[in-house]
Amino acid sequence: MIIDDAGRRLGRALTVADDPSAVAKLLTWVGNHASGRPVRWAIEDGRGLARRLATALVVAGQSVAWVPVRLMVAERHHTGPRGKSDPLDALATAKAAANPDNARYLAEHRIDEPGADLAPLVDERNDLLGERTRLIGKMRWRLHELAPGLEPKSLTTLKAPRELAARLATFDDTPLRRVLLANCARLESLTRSINALTRELGEHARRTCPALLAVPGAGAIVATTILAELGNPARVRNAAALARMAGTAPIPVWSSDTKQHRLDRGGNRRLNKAIHTIALTQARTHPPAQALIAKHQDKKGKRGAMRVLKRHLTNVIYRELHHDLTPQTRHELAT
Repeated sequence: MIIDDAGRRLGRALTVADDPSAVAKLLTWVGNHASGRPVRWAIEDGRGLARRLATALVVAGQSVAWVPVRLMVAERHHTGPRGKSDPLDALATAKAAANPDNARYLAEHRIDEPGADLAPLVDERNDLLGERTRLIGKMRWRLHELAPGLEPKSLTTLKAPRELAARLATFDDTPLRRVLLANCARLESLTRSINALTRELGEHARRTCPALLAVPGAGAIVATTILAELGNPARVRNAAALARMAGTAPIPVWSSDTKQHRLDRGGNRRLNKAIHTIALTQARTHPPAQALIAKHQDKKGKRGAMRVLKRHLTNVIYRELHHDLTPQTRHELAT
């Protein structure tokens, strides 16, 4: 879908297959309608699906902006035709990008996003962790069925499944024993893969975000998770925007003279979990964080004091990410 400066459609919508010829077809199509005028591409912010297309357009010299889903939905509900379809979504995305009130919420696509290489590694590690947790749960039930007390305290090390397999070798050969031996081999393979990904993410963190890694409680996994979720930190305009994105900014819930706020249960939950992990660690070991909690705990309670700490940590994370940016990206953020 292509629109002019006034929001009017130009020509007919075009649908292309996701293949190497897509960019050439799109450039030919837009060239037939733009008449030499500059063009800005707007893509709904589902980067896992459209990142390849956005990168190809940027390589071709085009300007590409990511439009948050909420802006597209608002445009579709309030100013567009009724209904839900791909053409209507495309029209709403274009209109949302053209709306000057939305300019500060749009993010330009970059082909050198620091988090682009981290995202698949973080996702794969999370998937393997989930698979290992489910496998350990099944193994504990099966071990209890075979012999109560056989299951060890922990099965998350490389040594544990080997020792368990050695103990299982002393039992009679039964279907349950064979399944458990196969589980031990699978568990060792999963742990080996998780450990390898953890080491790789640690190397990425030390190279990409050393300032963020220096924040107390921000280990390699937390730091790379934050960077992977943001992609390019320069797209976050300030710490308040990061807090809203991560769900650490409180929401006002009052209509009288008594001002009240509540926890925001929206936002990016992975970002929120990463910040919460840092907050829990600092609450146990970091004196400044402990002092901040003590300052607010009497009035806001323990949970309220933790929310204050998480909001404060959002400012710290934004500042350290800003320090980690390259000079070129830092200049673009400032402009």
